[in-house]
Amino acid sequence: MKKLLLMALMAVSTMAYAEDYQYLTMRYNSVEKSISLETIRKITFESGNVVVATSNGNETFPQSQMEKMFFSITPTAVKSVTTETESREKGVYDLSGRRVTNPQKGIYIVDGKKVVIK
Repeated sequence: MKKLLLMALMAVSTMAYAEDYQYLTMRYNSVEKSISLETIRKITFESGNVVVATSNGNETFPQSQMEKMFFSITPTAVKSVTTETESREKGVYDLSGRRVTNPQKGIYIVDGKKVVIK
């Protein structure tokens, strides 16, 4: 009886509610893609595909390659990455990053590349 009560208590304490989820995640070909639930308008199964209509357009997933479809709290896939280019000053620097005007023998960074001056 204690085991049954403990199991019921554990089930209730780990229960998640629909409003807790923020993403629909699709796993296909060992790749996961998350779609925000706020953007989903309709999900259909047509011509061997799962079609998720969103406010940003349609996402199509082949049913034959689907491994899993589930709701999640956090996204599991990176949608896009933005990078910033570093502004490097051209010149000669020592290995500590200090600018050098008259390099002697040694190893230096010249225009972003390691150079040995003999």
